[in-house]
Amino acid sequence: MTKITHKGLWFKYSSLSNEDKKTSKKLFLSALLCGFLVGLSSDKSSLTMWSEIFHPSLFYIMPFLALIPGFFTIKYNYELYKNQDELYQKFHDFSLIAGFLGFAIFGLILHYVSLYTNYQPVWMDYVLCSIVGMVIGQVYFYKKFYE
Repeated sequence: MTKITHKGLWFKYSSLSNEDKKTSKKLFLSALLCGFLVGLSSDKSSLTMWSEIFHPSLFYIMPFLALIPGFFTIKYNYELYKNQDELYQKFHDFSLIAGFLGFAIFGLILHYVSLYTNYQPVWMDYVLCSIVGMVIGQVYFYKKFYE
């Protein structure tokens, strides 16, 4: 059983089984690689710069390369999820729902703020809205069920 710590924002690594430790290492590595590649290819100017520095085909290849570790991240996350107890699975599901609500609510607020200001939000701003929603949901679930 995975022990949730830090008010719902992390878990105790030593509480994982050996199989889950291997899966979580793969999960973190693939998520790190995916985030790195998404950061390198997040907008057209970055893609253009990398394709001019190394090779013109990188303009088309880099977004595809960012998706590959993303799919592995989803695969390893599911493997870790299915090996956990029911409380952790409910925590995980609640976290995803809260992330969607954060995306919808804070993203809508961000959209309306952008209509009246000069700021034009990009995709990563909406991802940040989702992360804020997930953090709020995880802290709420932890206080309600773990404390």
